[in-house]
Amino acid sequence: MIEKVIAKVPNRIWASARPARARQWDAEFNVAAWVRVSGQPGTLQLVVRYLDASNHPAVLVDAAEVGGDGSALLSGLVRLRFTDSVEQVQLSLRLSDPGTRYVIEELYMQRRGTALRPQDKLISNY
Repeated sequence: MIEKVIAKVPNRIWASARPARARQWDAEFNVAAWVRVSGQPGTLQLVVRYLDASNHPAVLVDAAEVGGDGSALLSGLVRLRFTDSVEQVQLSLRLSDPGTRYVIEELYMQRRGTALRPQDKLISNY
């Protein structure tokens, strides 16, 4: 599978989950992507990656089988464990076929338990 970065998540979305003076903390996020694809049938996966002192691997949000041309809604609740200072959080799309073309119709990441504000929605078109 190949992995394509689709968005860097702004600090305002994930940094507000950090308690004051905490060196390690957990936070839950609702993550979703509406993806339009064309090409060969295959698998799509939405993943969250973040760089911190522990260098955590990718966390799988959701996966779907696509039959060539069509759309897929990938969504799920993920728990991230942050350690010390976080450098970056990003969302990526894994594709089983490198020739698959895709457009991200809608993309968001929201901390669980907070109201979704317009600035919490990431919109990307590729």
